[in-house]
Amino acid sequence: MTKTVTRLYEQFQPDNYALTLAPDREAMTFTGTVTVTGKKVGRPSERITFHQKGLTISKATVVKHDKKGETEVAVERINNQDSYDEARIHASEQLYPGNYTITLEFSGKITTPMNGIYPCKFEHEGKQKQLIATQFESHFAREAFPCIDEPEAKATFDLTLVNPEGEVAIANTPVKAETMKDGLTTTVFETSPKMSTYLLAFIYGELGYLDAKTKNGVTVRTYATPEHVKNTQFALDTAVKTLEFFEDYFGVPYPLPKLDMAALPDFSAGAMENWGLITYREVAMLYDESSSSIETKQYIAMVVAHEISHQWFGNLVTMKWWDDLWLNESFANMMEYRAVDALYPEWNIWEQFVSHEEASAKRRDSLVDVQAIHTDVNHPDEISTLFDPSIVYAKGGSVLYMLLNYLGEEAFRKGLTDYFGKHAYGNTVADDLWAALGAASSQDVGSFMNGWISRPGFPIVSVNWQPGEADVRLQQQRFLSDPSAKTTDNTPWQVPLAATTELSKPLFDATEATVQEAKGTKALILNHDGHSYFLPQYVNGTHLAAITKAIEGGEVSTIDRLLLLDNYLLLQRGGFTATTDLLDLLSAYKNETSESVWADIAASIAEVRRLIEGDEAAEDKLNTMIATLTQKLVADLGWDDHAEDDASILRMRGLVIAMAAGAKVLAVLEEGAKRFAAFKTPSDLSSSTRSVVYFIAARHGSPADFERLLKLHDNSKSAEERDEYASALTSVQDKERYETVIGRLTGDTIRRQDLMHWFVWLLRNRYSRATAWKWLVDNWGWVEKEFESEKSYGYFPRYAGSIFSRAIELKDFSDFFSPKRNIIALARDITLAEQEIGSRIAWRDRNEEAVKNWLA
Repeated sequence: MTKTVTRLYEQFQPDNYALTLAPDREAMTFTGTVTVTGKKVGRPSERITFHQKGLTISKATVVKHDKKGETEVAVERINNQDSYDEARIHASEQLYPGNYTITLEFSGKITTPMNGIYPCKFEHEGKQKQLIATQFESHFAREAFPCIDEPEAKATFDLTLVNPEGEVAIANTPVKAETMKDGLTTTVFETSPKMSTYLLAFIYGELGYLDAKTKNGVTVRTYATPEHVKNTQFALDTAVKTLEFFEDYFGVPYPLPKLDMAALPDFSAGAMENWGLITYREVAMLYDESSSSIETKQYIAMVVAHEISHQWFGNLVTMKWWDDLWLNESFANMMEYRAVDALYPEWNIWEQFVSHEEASAKRRDSLVDVQAIHTDVNHPDEISTLFDPSIVYAKGGSVLYMLLNYLGEEAFRKGLTDYFGKHAYGNTVADDLWAALGAASSQDVGSFMNGWISRPGFPIVSVNWQPGEADVRLQQQRFLSDPSAKTTDNTPWQVPLAATTELSKPLFDATEATVQEAKGTKALILNHDGHSYFLPQYVNGTHLAAITKAIEGGEVSTIDRLLLLDNYLLLQRGGFTATTDLLDLLSAYKNETSESVWADIAASIAEVRRLIEGDEAAEDKLNTMIATLTQKLVADLGWDDHAEDDASILRMRGLVIAMAAGAKVLAVLEEGAKRFAAFKTPSDLSSSTRSVVYFIAARHGSPADFERLLKLHDNSKSAEERDEYASALTSVQDKERYETVIGRLTGDTIRRQDLMHWFVWLLRNRYSRATAWKWLVDNWGWVEKEFESEKSYGYFPRYAGSIFSRAIELKDFSDFFSPKRNIIALARDITLAEQEIGSRIAWRDRNEEAVKNWLA
């Protein structure tokens, strides 16, 4: 049966939920009572409908409130419409618009998929234990209690939990009262602010915490299982600073008296912004001062900043419906970088924004049928597909960064302050934000932004300019990674050119235009420092030569240097240039010292390696080239970290030694093997090169080394360590080894939250790719059971699409996934994956032989 979204808020609008829940950990069930006060709206009818999924409602009472007082209305029946996720309460008489109180008694199941109410397993002092936690975004509150489970249906919540005595219980708001009886604790929490159902959260179990206060008196606590509490200090320090930063930046106080953050042993996403109780994967919150890497430290800071920004974007002001999810996620994506740049300026974090976020967005956004940032939702299962990390997060964040730079930060901040002030505790659509920013900047922001938000894709701008001349001739069209793909929408974007010098017209809003460059610059660069969102192609050879000469002379900014490589990665994918042009361009970077740029050099080389994989002669040539490129840096940086090393040095050391190890540089393989044999605990190895040591042992070491890595993974209690072991174990090239690893995917040694990492890494590994794909086909029933209710369900076709590049792989993919197009949660990812594989096949046909000849 085809389902369409029915907006229950249009028939009942809740004001308050008085919710009591009593989970039973042993039976994996719970019971509850909810009393909902609110308004029936619309036409009279004989029923009130709530969302529910998997609940059994045993009793319902309905009380109407009018001028005569309170009157109980008899309930004739309770009808669960499971296919619509609804519970329909049928009354014995017409229910007219007005105020009602509905009380429902119900029961449900604690489920192993990591949404609704679910268990988190951990070990402490040799005993297996569990936390009980929640994850309600996007539409999983209905699995915990009957409700109007829509973002517009904001209400206050009075939560009461009945949990085992002696365990800690936390929720969105502080504890109001606790009573103990018969081995159980009844915890009553203070009334929440007016908020959406997806933001309600609670956790109980064996937890410890660290705490601190902000300068404005907000208590911040970081919770974890007992063994890991000490490793929440960095997250705590960052949270306090970030909360203070955003209060100042937005000019709006954080409205709750406390902010809790909890590291959960099992968690499907990276983190969740529940108001006043943010939940995280352990790897996104736990930092061990003695052994954690700089990458982990930066990742924690970014995730903490992202989730705290949501306390304003999403919590205080919430999108009216899921089609405007970007109002939450795009802003949080951009603001996390703004906050981290303010707190840790030495990290130069905007370089990572451009090289990670903008690059990820453009790769996905180059597919002809990709979704727009604002996308309609016509089916309940489509909600989870909106959380595309490359579009609603990365592209949305990139175009908002463009807007910030176009308007200026002062006007941007003033507009946000006005937006929060006007719409606090309410719901908005895009036009509400454009109105606030337009008033603050005196510009027509809606006209400028709507094309970027409502249309898929982005422009390639052809730049035809002869250095020394004034005229710069521009053309724009939609960029597509498949030259054979067609689009009927040729409307030009309003493109801020963001030039390195002043232009006569800084906004390019036509298909063709000529602007003047007045200062006589030698190396005109557009999209300077990633301040816009388009792909410039410098078609004049003299102009491009001037840019590369400026790079060699150290006259081009770090972001512009890495962007030129990013641009050529896209141009050769779309058939505008050849992959050999990308290889030629690398010669301009022979004196490069920036880690961020080196990451793009590594990405360029990985692109070439993908073209030649399986051709041993060509691979040997490429490995020789990599060895030459990295030789001096490997010697200068060495394997060991030092106290005076900054973040860039630490990241660079790990990157270049990993490149050399991947290229089979003998001295590097020997040193890695020696270090693996000598270490006793992970802290014995330098954090920047530890992963390379594990990689060398897994791929090139003895069977005993491989078995040791398996045991290290299985016995580790650190999420960061387990990820490092997994990365190594999935890189093996020996058939027996990768079959052993693949055989563990459905077992108990790999947490379900981590399985996607293992699968994707095995699929990227050319040696294990075919076997990993066969595992997916053979075990689809298990995958469906474990993941169909999670946002990551669509990642299975998505990541296969991002890796496959041969005609036989496209056939295998289509044969398997085409019959699954009727699964709404998979349909978009299947379509885009087929388009991506098709474009990569065409790219291979155009470039493979030429690259092999270039290397030879």
